[in-house]
Amino acid sequence: MTDKKTLRKHFKDIRSGMSLNEREQADKAVQQALLSSREYKDCSMVLAYVSSDIEVSTGEIISEALKSKTVLCPRCEKSGNVMHFYKIESTDDLKEGRFGIFEPDENCELCSDLENAVCIVPALSYDKNGYRLGFGMGFYDRFLADFKGLKLGLCYENCLSESLVHDSYDIPVDKIFTDKDIYTINK
Repeated sequence: MTDKKTLRKHFKDIRSGMSLNEREQADKAVQQALLSSREYKDCSMVLAYVSSDIEVSTGEIISEALKSKTVLCPRCEKSGNVMHFYKIESTDDLKEGRFGIFEPDENCELCSDLENAVCIVPALSYDKNGYRLGFGMGFYDRFLADFKGLKLGLCYENCLSESLVHDSYDIPVDKIFTDKDIYTINK
């Protein structure tokens, strides 16, 4: 059994080893798969992480969703290890925040009513049971414990695992979108 720290390095190395063209093509395929999905089309609210260089890009998803849906992005609060989602009206509402990640600025509205929402959950890897290898901070684990909507994962196919070690508090996503396939976990 490989520990999570070693696995995180392994998947970061895979992502870093992809050429810019490979990543752009894979990002485009993943984003199009999600944007074409019934889950996306049927929701009225999208909770989307703002991707960093090491993550599957959410840029096109956020841009498209802003045209017709309510878009919420996470902000890691300065006190405690909690994350809340804030409504953005445009990408201009995003400013570099804690951990160098772009987050909604202080003028954005905190949203707690997440009716008919899908949450796009970041990960370094997913397994075919929907469990994820995150970045080790636990923000999404804590948030997903109370989230009742659909949980959607984005992953490069070359970072998909057969099985990952997971803890009792880990919550699987309902569907995973990769650049090669779509995996339905919970129907």
